[in-house]
Amino acid sequence: MAYDFYMDSMLLPVAPSKLNINIDNKNKTLVLINDGEVNILKKPGLTDISFTALLPQVKYPFAVYKGKFEKADAFLDKLEQLKVSQKPFQFIVSRTFPSGKLLFDTNIKVSLESYKILEDVKNGFDVNVEVKLKQYRDYGTKTVNVT
Repeated sequence: MAYDFYMDSMLLPVAPSKLNINIDNKNKTLVLINDGEVNILKKPGLTDISFTALLPQVKYPFAVYKGKFEKADAFLDKLEQLKVSQKPFQFIVSRTFPSGKLLFDTNIKVSLESYKILEDVKNGFDVNVEVKLKQYRDYGTKTVNVT
């Protein structure tokens, strides 16, 4: 099965081996005087997404690039731009069968909450980056015209 991870327009060259998607509740539990405990159901909270990605410094045959090979610093620069821009972006994970048929995808508007650069001698010159994203929902003041 093939996975493609896109952050905005940036395709990660090596798909992370693990993706964590946490969908929280905003339910409220109350204790009533005579009826015991009840659960007040609310809409779900914002989704949290986390993963660790390999950013190669050399061209590997298993890495996928849009166009030409780029070293880790190009991806780190894009992460920094996503962080400081304070703007939401699309996070897309496309999952396909080896035949190329689409299995399913994740397509969600997110903000880059944090990223951590991990360098380890075991990885040689390559860099790992730990990424945390949070779902972004558009919001704003609604106006009503009364006639």
